[in-house]
Amino acid sequence: MFRHLRNRLIIINLAVTSMVLVLAFSAIYVVALGEAHRRQSVIADVVPGYTQIVIQTVHKQIQVEQQESLRTLLASLFVTGVAVEVAVAILSYALAEAAIRPVKEVYDSQKMFIANASHEMKTPIAAIMANLEVADIKNNQWIDNVTQEVQYMADLNQQLLALARAENSNKTIKKEESVVLKKFVEEIIAPFRPRIETSQVDFKLKTQLRSGKIKLIKNDFQQIVSILMDNALKYCDQKIIVTLTSKSISIENDGSKISAEDLPKVFDRFYQTNKSSEGVGLGLAIAKTIADHNDWKLQVTSGETINTKFTLSF
Repeated sequence: MFRHLRNRLIIINLAVTSMVLVLAFSAIYVVALGEAHRRQSVIADVVPGYTQIVIQTVHKQIQVEQQESLRTLLASLFVTGVAVEVAVAILSYALAEAAIRPVKEVYDSQKMFIANASHEMKTPIAAIMANLEVADIKNNQWIDNVTQEVQYMADLNQQLLALARAENSNKTIKKEESVVLKKFVEEIIAPFRPRIETSQVDFKLKTQLRSGKIKLIKNDFQQIVSILMDNALKYCDQKIIVTLTSKSISIENDGSKISAEDLPKVFDRFYQTNKSSEGVGLGLAIAKTIADHNDWKLQVTSGETINTKFTLSF
């Protein structure tokens, strides 16, 4: 994330510098060209007494020298422009690194705090849940409320840990493994079959594979697809379509549509288009983080006339 931000700052600085240099150098060249034509006309007025042959020879010589001077000027401007761009790039890199460093330190501290806090919260939450199970108090509204809220805290804590691990996953070396893609996707979907049958969802798996085996990071791929399947089951009405190709997987559902205003925010942390829905709003943020770390592309499309579809290109 910070690397992209740094590169964006450098590109913006280089683009602005290039525009300024082009405008300035163009003005210099136009002025030089106008001055050359002006001097040529002045010389023609100064030598009216010479023969036509002498005047033509002088004019040709002047034109040659002017063209040579303009070429030299262009070469000088080009070299100067390249030197300025290199200097700006180096300076922009140093300044961007200096500007981003405090933000990155705060961001890293925040990630560490979330990971540590979530880890420390696991024990008391587990203890509360265990005590509630042992107490086995039935038909008590207050105990039921506590149980529900503790379960919510447990889910939130688990997803915060998952997000922290996803954000730190780029620091670990992961090895790609060869898999039979269709079989692997079927294995990922298998745990969702009971929910699909219980909810009476019309589920379809479409394959458009050119080859059976591909190489990918299995755990990351499985986690993303599981999140997208859980999301589709949570929001679908009657239908889910999974389309599999050699380079992408898309999961489409016919549930509530995502507005154009909400589409850019669906991968933000804790953002939920339907505030009353279950969950904590971290699943899609985790999926997007994992995808970005693998240089995969995770996109969403939705609208009034089209179903909501998440597509992972790998």
